[in-house]
Amino acid sequence: MLINQNARCKILPVASGKGGVGKSVLVANLGISLASFGQRTILVDLDLGGSNLHTYLGLKNRNIGLGNLLTDKSISFRDVKMRTPYPNLDFVPGDVLVTGVANITYSKKRSIISNLTKLDADYILIDLGSGSHVSTLDFFLMSNSGILVTTPQPPSILNAYGFLKNVVFRLLQQTFNNHKGVTRLLGTILREAKPNSTPSINQIVDAIEKISKKAARTAREAIEQLRPSIIVSMGDRPEDMQIVQSLRTLIEQNLSVDPICLGFLYYDYIVREAVADTVPLALVGRDSLILKGIDRVAQKIVHSERFPEMPLDLEEYEDSFELTQIEAEDDYRDVNPHPHTRADQSPDEASAEEFMRLITAQKQQINELQGTVRMLTMQGRDEPW
Repeated sequence: MLINQNARCKILPVASGKGGVGKSVLVANLGISLASFGQRTILVDLDLGGSNLHTYLGLKNRNIGLGNLLTDKSISFRDVKMRTPYPNLDFVPGDVLVTGVANITYSKKRSIISNLTKLDADYILIDLGSGSHVSTLDFFLMSNSGILVTTPQPPSILNAYGFLKNVVFRLLQQTFNNHKGVTRLLGTILREAKPNSTPSINQIVDAIEKISKKAARTAREAIEQLRPSIIVSMGDRPEDMQIVQSLRTLIEQNLSVDPICLGFLYYDYIVREAVADTVPLALVGRDSLILKGIDRVAQKIVHSERFPEMPLDLEEYEDSFELTQIEAEDDYRDVNPHPHTRADQSPDEASAEEFMRLITAQKQQINELQGTVRMLTMQGRDEPW
């Protein structure tokens, strides 16, 4: 696992617990934004079996990619890296319609990881497949600061938590692959896993400590190195950050992981337009709210020389999550001068019916949040272990 803050070339794998959260749109446009700040950036499509990052870059699917590399021994890694029309931005296409590459062998996976770590760039953004496939977890663990994209909807939040739990468990498997006692323990947990009854990461580390106190220290040190970033996509209003804060609390308490929040992206209709036209967002609406948010994320990364460590102004806000909350509120005010009222009304003219509708909606949001917290605390649901 690469410790990004100590690396000159920072590798940023981008994943999601479920599909349809806007991950590939984010990767493509974040790469363009980083490159526009003069950073040598490489985008890599590692959504093997479903790669389509080229679409969001406005590129044709006609170049050889990782699928060719995996099936043709005469092709080298340097053959699949290509220039894009955007300055400072290179691209490594994915399977390029080559079938049978979704389930790659361990040796080929290690070869891809080895080649990626040798690329010469300032930033390498890796678009991963959604879900918790073992290969996805291993690619996410290429560095200690992968990015997890989630929407503020309960199912997406639940899947994001489940993904990170699987990441930590996979990290433990990698850390103790030569330790017979711990390997046996982890194998037993996998075999005996039952819905709603699998142990938490903290419980697993406590079990490791019974085998070896030294191994438990090693486990805690490995987990402490993980600094995943959360990006909220398709937000509707600033209050959506409340459920993200709940996700953060669960990650910290149950996984002993200290996440950061990189940004809050509002839902924007121009995404559909850009996807339909197969062009980057900047070619559809340069001043759009989502591009403003993506550029802000890029600036945070660029201005953090030891990313994921960020130079936060803790006199103005408590941490990265509170900063994101402030940004979400500021953006919302820019678009909605009078929140919760229709455009043709002043705040004083809002009807009693409208007021009751808003109160009902707020109560429903609270109930959904409480239900999500209950679901998130049920260990093991919809997880492979």
